[in-house]
Amino acid sequence: MKSLFTIFIALFVFNLSSAQENHTYQGDTYSLIKTVDGELVLLYNIIDGRYRYFIAKNGELEELLNTKVDGEYKREYQATLQNFTSDKDIPTDRINLTLASLKEFTIQYNTLKDKSFEDLESKRDYNFRLGFFGGISNIIYTANPTNETAPLLGAEWEVYSYKKLKRNSAFVQFRYVFESEEYKYSEANFSLNYRFKVINLTDFHFFVDTELFNLRFYNEKFSIVDSADPSNNEKINRTGSELNFPVSFGAGIAYRITPNGFLTLSYNDVVSIMEDSNGEFPVDITLGYKFKI
Repeated sequence: MKSLFTIFIALFVFNLSSAQENHTYQGDTYSLIKTVDGELVLLYNIIDGRYRYFIAKNGELEELLNTKVDGEYKREYQATLQNFTSDKDIPTDRINLTLASLKEFTIQYNTLKDKSFEDLESKRDYNFRLGFFGGISNIIYTANPTNETAPLLGAEWEVYSYKKLKRNSAFVQFRYVFESEEYKYSEANFSLNYRFKVINLTDFHFFVDTELFNLRFYNEKFSIVDSADPSNNEKINRTGSELNFPVSFGAGIAYRITPNGFLTLSYNDVVSIMEDSNGEFPVDITLGYKFKI
């Protein structure tokens, strides 16, 4: 478990640091994330708890501002964008000071300036995210007679597209549930899943997951006690595997905390259409981090 945790932290730090560059602006040095690169460059980061956006062209760097005076926003960033793109007729009055809106504007300008310009992220048919998570589960699709909760760790590989079915993705997931002190049951679970993003913002997702099928490898230890002689019991160590088609549902949220990474919180296997539970209230909660490959 320590090794998996160490790998998780190393990947998090690498993912956070590798996409950032140092830039000096008005005498201060900022670590900024380059999100669009071309004739016009768009950079940003979360500085002192708030998003700050910058554009650069021909070595000139300028911050995009939207100061509030007497209750009204001045939208200075629109004039800045207009000055930097005055050689092309692109209206700026409907541009919002958000990453998605600024990115769309920057790509539009770069495409007009250079017909060969390609935003590689959006041009790819498919993109991938790798995630790691940990949590607890009362594994209600097993006997679990005393409704024990057990720790779990896992990983997932998600496939999604910016061009096709933007709210949809598929992912393969691996979960390992450790045996608890009272319930000597452990399980390795490989599953194929579908995810639909009900809310699909740049920095926040609310999604619903469906587990389509899974392959389980389990190990269970228990004793059979002779009612006539309680001292006479047989210890059983049962192992096996099974293929299931649960069609179970869960939900979760993802919040962007790095340029390419999201913190995730999921409530899994709430209800299954095809698989019977043991009747207990489901407790399967995971916290994790996923990042773009």
